[in-house]
Amino acid sequence: MSEHSPMIQHIPRRAFLKSAAGGALALGCGSAVPSLVSGAQPAAPHPADWLKDARLGAFMHFLPNNPAAFAKVKDFDVEALATQLEWMGAKYFVITLGQNSGWFNAPNAAYDRITGYKHGERCAPRDLPLDLHRVLQAKGIRLMLYLPCQTPNGDTRAQKAFGLPQGRKDQPIDVAFAKQWAEVIHEWSARYGEKVSGWWFDGAYKHVRFNEDIARIYADAVKRGNPKAIVTFNPGIMLKRYTQAEDYTAGELNDPLEVVPASRWVNGSQWHALTPLGRSWGARNVR
Repeated sequence: MSEHSPMIQHIPRRAFLKSAAGGALALGCGSAVPSLVSGAQPAAPHPADWLKDARLGAFMHFLPNNPAAFAKVKDFDVEALATQLEWMGAKYFVITLGQNSGWFNAPNAAYDRITGYKHGERCAPRDLPLDLHRVLQAKGIRLMLYLPCQTPNGDTRAQKAFGLPQGRKDQPIDVAFAKQWAEVIHEWSARYGEKVSGWWFDGAYKHVRFNEDIARIYADAVKRGNPKAIVTFNPGIMLKRYTQAEDYTAGELNDPLEVVPASRWVNGSQWHALTPLGRSWGARNVR
């Protein structure tokens, strides 16, 4: 994972790919051939029909990790980014709300209330997703959001406030924690409504005791804000249907050409893959 400068310049195709290589490409499969890996096809319509039709998206890690980087959220050039996404043919864009550092790219009063942080202290005063939606909608590009399944592991104050063990690693979670984290999720989902078309939840690992109950709690927090929003939960480097609550596969892959879809469906979940543009996650070269 890497942090990126928010000042995005209009640059040639090859140079753009080099500058964007810390991000990733997201792919939705629309194949209708018989499946070698899938189960029964869900009844139409499906919440992820638009994702199948979109086929190509882009994912960006924008992760401030100190006060100076956090201050740059206000300088993020959403217009330049939208122009580049349109030019490359991306039909949806996933932006990180935050990850491990404890800094977030949008305000959230529920997070401030639970942690005791002041407004603007850890959650940016600028609502970056709202500004992104404004420019992306005009170009027919959907917005999606990334969020881990638990509080930032680099912020012990937040971990303690949410009742988790403290330390810079993934912590075990349970339903009691999930209900609190769902308050944070729902504040964002309720504010954005149909402006956000989907969510990609990271860190849904077995070793943190993530389970179907937690998946349902998070999915409910999202869909109470937008019943049409699609959700997925990342189990790690693999492509599979992981939960009954998901609408599409998280599909985090290092070598995407080794997992070629035989069908749109993976046991009723929309086939979707996410892979880095660079040699690895956070690398800025182009492979």
